[in-house]
Amino acid sequence: MLRYRFDTWVLCALAFSCLPLQVQAQTAPVAAQRMDTTHAVNVAGRQRMLAQRMTKAYLMLGQGIDPDGARAILQESVRLFETQLAALKAFQPNAAQAKPLAELDVVWARCKPLLTAQPTKLGADVLYDLSEELQQVAHHVTLVYRDVDSQPQDQLVNLAGRQRMLTQRMMKFYLYETWEINTAPADMELHLARAHFTAVLMQMETSPLTAPKIKTQVAELRRVWEPYQTALFASRDAAKMRRNAPLAAGLSERVLESTEKLVAMLIDMPHASAER
Repeated sequence: MLRYRFDTWVLCALAFSCLPLQVQAQTAPVAAQRMDTTHAVNVAGRQRMLAQRMTKAYLMLGQGIDPDGARAILQESVRLFETQLAALKAFQPNAAQAKPLAELDVVWARCKPLLTAQPTKLGADVLYDLSEELQQVAHHVTLVYRDVDSQPQDQLVNLAGRQRMLTQRMMKFYLYETWEINTAPADMELHLARAHFTAVLMQMETSPLTAPKIKTQVAELRRVWEPYQTALFASRDAAKMRRNAPLAAGLSERVLESTEKLVAMLIDMPHASAER
């Protein structure tokens, strides 16, 4: 069972905080012919985020929370996950990617029928563990691309991409609480995700190696993060949380957009800057 476990790999994010923060997340998938290892780390890292975002949208749709918006997010996220998976399969620098990509294919084949069906409370309960499995396998894929060259820039893309994933992870567990599914473990996971997001954000803000341009975007991330954090933790009463869910969900998208911009800026930095 996965429902009482927060992925221990997130703890490793703190270890990279002393590296120079420089990396580009892209809202559109990278075409296979343009792919390199840094972009592959970004794309694979976004698969982790999408594992959370698709479940978030499913939970919103199932509870009637901004159904039109939730449906659009879910459909676009499913499309993007499949497009990016195809791009990753087309770019395999060495043999290490084959097995985890095949595993991601298998888990995705189990997730997709559920995510594209009419949302139900039973389906949401199944997704609690299944979305975690999808994220964990996507994380493994991310690491095998990161380790191809072991460039500092690739480490940074991975780190910032984890922040991107956490924005959606928090809202996902918030919505499990509003639907009163696995309430206690969901609340624990929500608090843990907030703690990790905040810790890495603080280290980005204080690192002497953070370039001024990056610090400006980190400050913007802090600005949109604070109201999202407030909305997430304003109440632990399920009924009040559900009334507040449309606001929190909208803020989750704003914080996601800000983290995507941060990753995008880091990827745009030249390798030489990332290695200083």
